[in-house]
Amino acid sequence: MRLSTRIAVLCAAAVLPSLAIQAWHEVASRQARIEEVRAEARRFALQSASELSRMLEGARNLLAAVGEAHLRGGTYPGCGAGLAALSIRMPRYVSIGVSDAEGRILCSSSGAAGPASIASRPYFVRARERQEFQVGAVMEVTRGGEMRRILPLALPIMSGGRFVGVAITSIDTIWLSENLVSSGALPPGGSVTVADREGVIVARTPQPQAFIGTPIPAPFSDLVQAASPGVIDVVSQDGTPRILGYVPVGAGTTGLYVSAGFPTGPALQRVNDATQRALLLVLAGLLSALAAAWLFGRIYLRKPVDQLLDSMRRWTAGDHAARSHSDDRGEIGRLAAGFNAMADAVAMREQELREGEARLRDVLGQMPVAVVLAEIPSGREVFRNARAQALLQCAGLRDGDGCPGEAALPEPLAGPLREAIRCGTMTEGLELPLRRADGSETVLAVSAAPVRAAGGVKLAVAAFLDVGARRHAERQRELLTAELRHRVKNALAVVQSMVAQTLAQSASLEEFRHSFNPRLSMLAKAQDALFASEDGLVRLDALVRATLAPFGAAVLVRGPDVPLPAKQTLSLAMVLHEMATNAAKHGALRPGAGGGVAVSWTLEPAPHDPHEDAAERQSAPEPAEGQWVHLRWVECADLPATPTSRRGFGARLIDRCVTHDLRGHAESILDPAGITWQLVFPHPRETGTLPMELAIPA
Repeated sequence: MRLSTRIAVLCAAAVLPSLAIQAWHEVASRQARIEEVRAEARRFALQSASELSRMLEGARNLLAAVGEAHLRGGTYPGCGAGLAALSIRMPRYVSIGVSDAEGRILCSSSGAAGPASIASRPYFVRARERQEFQVGAVMEVTRGGEMRRILPLALPIMSGGRFVGVAITSIDTIWLSENLVSSGALPPGGSVTVADREGVIVARTPQPQAFIGTPIPAPFSDLVQAASPGVIDVVSQDGTPRILGYVPVGAGTTGLYVSAGFPTGPALQRVNDATQRALLLVLAGLLSALAAAWLFGRIYLRKPVDQLLDSMRRWTAGDHAARSHSDDRGEIGRLAAGFNAMADAVAMREQELREGEARLRDVLGQMPVAVVLAEIPSGREVFRNARAQALLQCAGLRDGDGCPGEAALPEPLAGPLREAIRCGTMTEGLELPLRRADGSETVLAVSAAPVRAAGGVKLAVAAFLDVGARRHAERQRELLTAELRHRVKNALAVVQSMVAQTLAQSASLEEFRHSFNPRLSMLAKAQDALFASEDGLVRLDALVRATLAPFGAAVLVRGPDVPLPAKQTLSLAMVLHEMATNAAKHGALRPGAGGGVAVSWTLEPAPHDPHEDAAERQSAPEPAEGQWVHLRWVECADLPATPTSRRGFGARLIDRCVTHDLRGHAESILDPAGITWQLVFPHPRETGTLPMELAIPA
């Protein structure tokens, strides 16, 4: 903002107290005037209610006289003409009449044109029940071919304390509206409204024809039955703000509601005019002050300020030797001296910053962490240390894409730095993959954050630490731990089940020891084979030879190389052990049998069983290239095999292990030469595809 403009603003600010005083005066004046109008509206409503009470009291006196005349003279042939003459002399009364106690008209100024009975009229019923003066609801009648709205009035006629009839009359509502307010007493735009206890308008000034017989608008209907007179601010149906003074039905003696409404606009016109005059005076003073400030700035300020600005422009353009020379000893001269001192201090600080930046670049260049700096908000890369050049150059490019000297950061490595530039988001230790220029892959721990450099320059810094080797070692440790946990758990489950089942099949502890110890030894050998393998796989031929090693040359083993994972190794070891134990007890390997065992296996395509359940096929592991292992155990001996009397634990263990653990099936054929076992099971494509638990038969 220019100095002359500031002086003008200062002049304008000097006028603000005057404006504040004027505003306060305006508010106070308007409030006082509104209170005056509210008091006037209340007074006018009470005055109108009093005038209405006076009119109705005159009508009551008339009806009292008619009733008294009826009591004295009774009904005579000329009474209707007399009442008609009275009605002519008093035109405000549309009709005058007398009814008996049953509501039948005895005498009426309307003659045959009037009703024969008023027994059903509400005002007659109330007059008879309450035996007091009553004001009815607005009615429409036709007199002389003209439709007129009237307000019926009724006064009970009492004789010796007994109800004998009703004197009735009706007031023309137009006359009532025209005589409710004295001529000229109502302010411009003001109105007076009279309504019955049901909220139907019975008189109004001005425009009575447009309102009489219509209900009071719903927002104001509650005022009819209010507890006491009052004043409220309302908005009329035409959108005009008004102040409404009202006298409810219960607060007056007439049984009618009276309100007086004054528009606030005309009432506040005098205040608005006075405010406008005051504002014009304040504006004139402000314009005079601004003109004086402009002249002063042109004469005394512009030239020295322009000299100072010229020195600043030259210094900003790069001429750091530019200084301001002013002879002024006032504020302008002090500004020039302050500029010269600032320029000297900035020049010295810039030299220090350049030296500090050079030291920082040397330190960052020797760090083992890749560091990249970029500007905010442009995103332009301004620095990349040597480690970043070596680690990120050509990262993410495919072979043959070419490698520019300093390529942009590849995705997703650029994401954290981009978020720091755009949103000011801080990222810490986010691990992202990186494909090196030589095609190898690693993992980088990425941290990024916005920083503020010296001089207020906003930068975003990203650091990249190669943690690929550490993550690989952690994964290897996790895999080894998981494999060890799995094997220990599986071995304990197998031992627990073997103990339970062997104990159930043994008649004595000695028999349990002879049956359980070989099985436990076989399980231990299988575990040793698993731990001895570098890849966690045991070859099928090694497992068969280790299981049948005690029988020496009596065993023939042949078949292709089939690596077995831990689960299959344990299950198949138990199966082979049970077969060998059965052969040693009852088959070709028993003492004196003179026989041997041939174990062979082949890899063949998966069989397709049309009766196989679909759910079983889905739950079974997918074999490698559709290959299944077909293993044959063939015994041959000189002595015939000894059949057993019952199916023992070993046979059931073979069936369950092959069916449940190996997801295959086992068949046995017994002939005099010995027993033949046929095992068929899928060869899994990787370790761990079979379930964790071994299926020990119940």
